[in-house]
Amino acid sequence: MRGAVLLILALLLATLSPVLASPNIMDVEENSPLEYLDGSGVVIAVADTGIDMDHSCFRNSTDEIGIPGEGHRKILHLNDTVDGWDTQGHQQFRHGTHIAGILACSHIDGTNESISLSSGARLVVQDIVGSNGWQAPEDVTSLLAESSRFGAVINSWSWGDNTVDYTERSRMIDQWTVENPWSLVFVAPGNTGSTMLEPSNAYNVVSVVASDSEENASLWPGNSHGPDVNDRRGTFVAVPGMNIISAKADGVEFSMNNGSFAMTGTSMAAPMAASFTALLQQMIEDDYGYTPSAPLLKAMLAASAQGINSNQPDEMQGYGRPSIASFEEGYFVHDSYFVDDWLSIIDSRGGDIAGLLSNPWNGSQAFGPFLSENESWSKYLYPKPNQDVEVVLSYNARPIDYEIDDLRLILHTSEGKFAVDDSIGSSGYSQMYYSSVVNPLSLNSSNETTVMVRIPASQLEDVDWLRLEVVANVVYEGSNVGMLGLNGTKLGFGLVATGVGEFSPNTAPTVSMIEGPLGGENYSENISLSLSVTDFEGDGYAVVLRLNSSEFSIDLSDCALVSSRISDINCTVNIAQDLVPRPINRHDWRLEVLIADDNSSVWTSPKISYYSSNNFTIWWTSTLLDDLEEQPQIIKEGKTEQNRVLIWGVFGIVVGAIVAAGVMFRGFERRVFSEVPSPFSEEE
Repeated sequence: MRGAVLLILALLLATLSPVLASPNIMDVEENSPLEYLDGSGVVIAVADTGIDMDHSCFRNSTDEIGIPGEGHRKILHLNDTVDGWDTQGHQQFRHGTHIAGILACSHIDGTNESISLSSGARLVVQDIVGSNGWQAPEDVTSLLAESSRFGAVINSWSWGDNTVDYTERSRMIDQWTVENPWSLVFVAPGNTGSTMLEPSNAYNVVSVVASDSEENASLWPGNSHGPDVNDRRGTFVAVPGMNIISAKADGVEFSMNNGSFAMTGTSMAAPMAASFTALLQQMIEDDYGYTPSAPLLKAMLAASAQGINSNQPDEMQGYGRPSIASFEEGYFVHDSYFVDDWLSIIDSRGGDIAGLLSNPWNGSQAFGPFLSENESWSKYLYPKPNQDVEVVLSYNARPIDYEIDDLRLILHTSEGKFAVDDSIGSSGYSQMYYSSVVNPLSLNSSNETTVMVRIPASQLEDVDWLRLEVVANVVYEGSNVGMLGLNGTKLGFGLVATGVGEFSPNTAPTVSMIEGPLGGENYSENISLSLSVTDFEGDGYAVVLRLNSSEFSIDLSDCALVSSRISDINCTVNIAQDLVPRPINRHDWRLEVLIADDNSSVWTSPKISYYSSNNFTIWWTSTLLDDLEEQPQIIKEGKTEQNRVLIWGVFGIVVGAIVAAGVMFRGFERRVFSEVPSPFSEEE
């Protein structure tokens, strides 16, 4: 890595009509169901020239700067090792304050100008500019480790070296993000108008180019862009970065200023994208109750984007310009790294890169799955009417000196077709193939680790279900078998889909006793039974009833039922006729009911429910046994013996019911499955 860190961004003071940091094309529109999103609860880290802490965007009150920490409204932590302010005379004075304003400005004096998209967020500020210029640490993972300690997933860096090479710093970022999946770095690629500069060429960063803020956007011609030196797309998204109004530092402590000014460049675009992503993080935290991983945030950022200069991702615009409106009609997410407390996991492993490498993680406590080579994961969904379906998968890549892993994203339809990742044509939609003709894994794979499938609504009109599939086509054979991370053999991922809905899970039928044994009764002649059975999905189901004691088991075949609706069962057990002709005087009789439904679609499985009454008594002796010298004694069985017999009895009921239901449900199966086309059927 170069000894001197240079700010590679040629920052331009705006001479055109300025654009406020928040009221721009990416903001949440009024009356949107997502209008509440403002980054509240999200922590963003920014490493730059520092911050003017007495600016109205950041100070704690109208007349108090406040001490950075838990009690500060904006600055959760300030790393002032190099410097403690955005200081006059230092290189790129005002740069850091301007960027911090884009990330989290909320004026304490009520000023609306330059308010941030994520105005509710708080900041971890890392000042890396002093009197000697830019002084980023040699080991930049120390910045990322620090931000993680304070709960920041999102990091904003608008700096780097003036080289297009994949540098040691690029490698460090990739190393850190593979080991810590809750760390995402937004990097400005430079303003050279040509190949992107380091470290924006790290595999796992979000490299952001600048556009104007018009509805019909244009890219800024000064953008450094992809492809990078490793022939990857490089550019991830394009966001407003031209003439952006944000906080203006005056460099004077205790001046209590509130100035603003406009700047242009990818330096402004990177924090703008980070600010937008804070809304995505807040949305997941509010909707699902956990902090999303970096792969999931990258997938959502790509899924939200709309093309500027083309309908497909490319090296100039990446996926295009993000819009929160992409999620207004619902979305589905899957995050392998879903955990209750990611901070404790990172802390338990040491918290810094040395600790993470020394203490590999196997994914315990996380939702998963984590895939080894040739393993797969799938999920059934249905397409919403008149909506395009878009699915994005993202996972972290190991550094350049490792083999690039390959997770394939495949979308199967009930019509026997499929689309595979990165097959999007100039139309903006994925090529469809027949499953009976083409093997998805035989199609070429790109070297990208964020990939997309997009299907138009017009091709989904007759589709009953979709199956998302993620296949671990290639996974590096590391030395830490069964582990994640740099030398692991498993991969996690983040995935988001729009234009889809989740099938309701099958629930077991329910039974309620209207009349019959509840426990404690004594029967000597007849037992009247009345039960109500309900299956909420309206599935077909079979009901089997049995009387059980520790010595006897009596099938009540006359009370059995096969139905496809809410049904009442009314029958009478004639003790003299239905029970065996021998003494059966016992206190440990139970009525047991087993119900099995036939919901066996491709996305769910049948359910069985079981009901058992409390113990009751049947006191009866067959007249055929009147010649016996002595009636058997009533024996109250011990609890242990009753439980043992009951367990075996229930087991027998379950096995019998499954066999019986298999026969009774054949008609249902023929009816149900004849209506579901095979996903592998030949089409002419």
